[in-house]
Amino acid sequence: MSCELCGGGDEWIKTCRTPEGSRLLVCDPCYEEHSSILVIVPGDRVVMARCDSCWRYGNLREFVEISPGGRKNAYSGTCAECANEDGDL
Repeated sequence: MSCELCGGGDEWIKTCRTPEGSRLLVCDPCYEEHSSILVIVPGDRVVMARCDSCWRYGNLREFVEISPGGRKNAYSGTCAECANEDGDL
């Protein structure tokens, strides 16, 4: 997916609402630049991962390692908290 402001972005781009009420996809750098006027809202897709150690779901960006194809084809891996406990960080 690409950012509607700069054309960059990645798989886990933010869906935001503008002051006028329209929705647009925004990458992290553009969101940081315009965070005073943009509000993050639920998007059309939810991308989460499940930790193989503690079984909690979380944002992919908060995981140390991830891979697709877990239960029901979800992403799975190790969350940062469990990686810290295991001494991986």
